Amino acid sequence: MGSDSPLGRIHVVLNRPRYGGNIGSVARAVKNMGLGGLVIAGADDYMESEARMMAASAGDVLESARVCDSLEEAVLPYSVVLGVSRRVKSSRRRIMDPREAARFVIRELDNGKIALVFGPEDSGLSAVELGMCHGIVSIPAAADYPSLNLSQAVMVLAYELRMNLSESERKVRLFGGPSVDEFQSMLKQVESVLESTGFTINNPVTQVMVHLREILAGGVKTSQDARIVRGIFRRIAWALENGGTEGDDHEKKS
Repeated sequence: MGSDSPLGRIHVVLNRPRYGGNIGSVARAVKNMGLGGLVIAGADDYMESEARMMAASAGDVLESARVCDSLEEAVLPYSVVLGVSRRVKSSRRRIMDPREAARFVIRELDNGKIALVFGPEDSGLSAVELGMCHGIVSIPAAADYPSLNLSQAVMVLAYELRMNLSESERKVRLFGGPSVDEFQSMLKQVESVLESTGFTINNPVTQVMVHLREILAGGVKTSQDARIVRGIFRRIAWALENGGTEGDDHEKKS
């Protein structure tokens, strides 16, 4: 499926879903919010009658779903992959709530298609599967019962994406804020400078830019944000003083 809206470049990936009814409900959420489509990895008989019933008028989303044998295959076409998980305490990747994730995703839309990955209902995404993602989205919920139904989780993120896109477009119209193209051009210039100073030799460029995009979009909000900005400018200062990028093994990460 898909649409002319930028949201059409965002796809929902269900990894090993267990219940047809949930798949159908997710298809309905995808169509309700105008997302680009559904990808199903590692599931059998996803077109069962319960899935069709719960999809209601979103049967076309089920019919056009891309079906893959594995999550690794499912996420190959996407420039940004975000995993949705409650188990984030031991993760070293950036953790965002749905609103933060929506801001990040809207800023990334010009770079290509984006995948939102959801794990099986009973166990969620494994550590290995989360390792395939550029970032993690965690939905805040009551501590005594934080587990959301699969389609509920999809709808929470889809709603935030739609609202953030509307707000971004409104700001551009009313206040002359940067367009997506302008923001991406700025990021490309920043990335070029970081590479020329050698900053990305010891710091993986993909992860650096994931953090930096969110900082530039929303401001310095955490101590990690501050460390990243400080490290960037330390590296630029070092390169200016030393005339290049030699001696990178002596430069420690901030």
